Parts: sequence; structure tokens; C-alpha cells
Amino acid sequence: MKKKVLSVLLITAMAATLAAGCAGKEKDTEGGSDKGGTVKIQFMHQQVEQERQDVVQELIDGFEAENEGITVESIPVNEDDYDSKIVALGGSGELPAIIEYSQDQAKTSVANQFTSLDAVQAVVDEVGEDAFYEGALEVTKTEDGSGYVGVPLCSWVQGIWVNTAMLQEKGFDVPENWDDVLEIAKAFNDPANKKYGIAMPTSESAFTEQVFSQFALSNGANVFDSDKNVTVNTPEMKEAVEYYKELASYSMPGSTEVADVKDAFVGKNAPMAMYSTYILGAVNEAGFAGDLALVLPNQKEQVAYGTITVLGIAEGMDEAQTDAAKKFVSYLLEKDNNITWLNMAPGGIQPVLKAVSEDPAFTDMDERKVYENLNDDIAVAVENLQLFGTVGGKNFTEMGDVTNTGAISKLINNVVVQNADVDKELETAQSAVEGLIK
Repeated sequence: MKKKVLSVLLITAMAATLAAGCAGKEKDTEGGSDKGGTVKIQFMHQQVEQERQDVVQELIDGFEAENEGITVESIPVNEDDYDSKIVALGGSGELPAIIEYSQDQAKTSVANQFTSLDAVQAVVDEVGEDAFYEGALEVTKTEDGSGYVGVPLCSWVQGIWVNTAMLQEKGFDVPENWDDVLEIAKAFNDPANKKYGIAMPTSESAFTEQVFSQFALSNGANVFDSDKNVTVNTPEMKEAVEYYKELASYSMPGSTEVADVKDAFVGKNAPMAMYSTYILGAVNEAGFAGDLALVLPNQKEQVAYGTITVLGIAEGMDEAQTDAAKKFVSYLLEKDNNITWLNMAPGGIQPVLKAVSEDPAFTDMDERKVYENLNDDIAVAVENLQLFGTVGGKNFTEMGDVTNTGAISKLINNVVVQNADVDKELETAQSAVEGLIK
């Protein structure tokens, strides 16, 4: 078989209020052209560690050497301040020319008319849609599916991490579907000795929603249909909830969260865990990176969860600035430059470009070589990336509101931890989501 990993949201209500105030307003982005004809643009990003800032500056220096007459200023911003910075700058019409976004941040910025969809499309067209993994493009589509909220730059993905050595001790192969996962979890579960069949979240958290979404989507269940009707209370969703409850009975007791899942898997208290690629460093330190496989929840289809980091290009700039921004974004998507970006965080961030995944400059880096057995698994995950609220080629921004209210994670926590009635909880969640979109 082909073996086949949380995301910060802008506060939609705040951003929507700003959008109402600045819709149709011509934005004066930072930068411009000086009297000598030099075009100055800014690049705002979250690479605040000094070694990462050095890499970003190295890329900028290389770009400027190839593009005389364009200067790029690096603007690193801490993660905790990032959302408020976007809202404040966007509302005042002073956004930098290029901004690093998560796909959810990018959706909100598009809704607020902060992003030039034409400029983004031009870069995607230049790189070529076929150059990207399909999943990376699907989850970055605009609300109506006609364009993209940003240019995909890199990703992280999430699925079922499997310790293959532990499985082999009990005679199991890597699981291929729901039934296989359940069988393995039952075989390893020994709570009296703090050993569990799988490590997975059950708390009222975004992490729980993200993990559950993989099982639901793999069974054909989504929060919305392609017409934005709410589809929480469906037979497919019920089946996924009931499966999640059964599987969670072989995980740690109580309302479990990120640290619980990571510690159980890294400590070899469970042979399987639901987590992102950011677990790789800890597993490597624990000494069993070579025994890892990544598989995806698979009932009707394989589904990975993940986040695509995109680059947005600001709306309202003059032609020279827009052209300069497009050139810089395209430069970061050139294979060698994209690999340089990815190598800032070996193991954590992953490619969105097919050609990068197999390039020796990417695969043979010393810090990444220990994970070389996972390259195909991770590529399959990026290709099969799906999200709640992304359906029928559309990408509904209201899913951010659903996540912020915790409607889905409350459903899971109530059913799994509180032993509440599945049908009643599905009805409650259905009503809660319907109330959000009226």
C-alpha cells in the first residue's frame, strides 16, 4: 500500500468590522518608488528567530541581485501580534506588499479586500497549477472557488503516526483503513499499565476538531455542502462520531490535549498517534524516527489535515509595486529558493511543490535525511489534504466562526468524555452552526 500532521485564525468579527469601514478604499501600502526609480516593497512574516531572519535576508539579497531596481524590506512579527497587526494595517490601508499567511488568515484578508486576487492568480499561473500538490491548491481556493487566497509556499500536515517496530512486535502491518486502526488499538490497549492503543485528543479544542475532521471527511461527512447548507447532523457524520468514540476508548482517559498525545507517542505508551509533522523532532530525539510511518484516516477515501502557508499580495498598490511583489513571490517558489525556505525548519514544514519533494537538496539535508523514509507518506498527505468547510471547489469563510465557537469539539468532548447522547449532540451542533450563518 502507499503509506501515507494547529492554525491561527483572524478574529473574524474584528476583521469584518474593519472590512466594512475600508471596503472600496484605495490602500496606500508601505513602500513605493523613489526619485531614482527604485521600487521599494515590504515582506511581513513570522520568521522572528535570528537564524530564520538570516535565511529570509539571504533570499532577499539573492532576489535583489537578480532584480536591479527593486528593494525588499523584511518585517518579522511575533505570532502573538500577527493577527492584530494584519487587522490594524489592513484597516488603515498600510499593509506591506507581501504577507505570509496561514490559509485561514488569508481567507479573512480576502474577505476584507486586503489581497489582490489577480496578482495571486498571476503568480500561480506562472508557476503552474500542475506544479503544486492538489490538496495545497484545494484548501487555498476562494469562497466561490474562482481563485486562490494566496500563493502556496509550504505546509504542515497531520495524520496517524505509526511506530512500525511496535506494530511488528505484535505481528501487525501498517494500517490501511478504519478497521485496521481499530484492531491495532484494541490489541495494544492496557490502561492498567498506562499503555494505550492510540493517542488522540478529546478536549474542547481546535486540535480535537482538526483530528476528528480527518475521520469525518474520510467518511464523506462535512460541516457544509457545496451550497453552504449545514450538514453536521447526517448519517455519515454520526458514523464518524461513533467511530471516534470507540477509537478514543483505547486512548488516554479524560479530556486529552496536544501535550498528552505527544507525550504518549514519544514515550512509546501508544503505537499510534494523531499529530502533525511537528512531532518529528521529538521522535528523532527519542531515537525511533526510522520506525515511523504516516497513514491517513481512510474509510471512503484518505484524508489528511494540515495548514498551507501562503503569500498574499496587497490590494491597492501601484503597478510597479504589484509587479515587484509578484516577482518576489515567484522567486520564493523557484525550486532552490523554496528549498532554502523549507530548510529553516527541517521536519516541521513540508513542500507544496511536487518537484521539491524529490530534490536531493531537500531530501539529503543532514537534519532531514533521518526522515527520508517519510517523504512519500508526507507527499501523499499534502496531496490528500482536506478541511471542514472546503467542499465542491469552494472554501467557506464561515468555517472559521464554527471553529472559534467550538461547536464541533464540544460535540466530540460531550459524546466521548461526558458520554452524552450522540443524536442529541448532533442536533445541538447542527443548530449551533446554523445560527452562525444566518
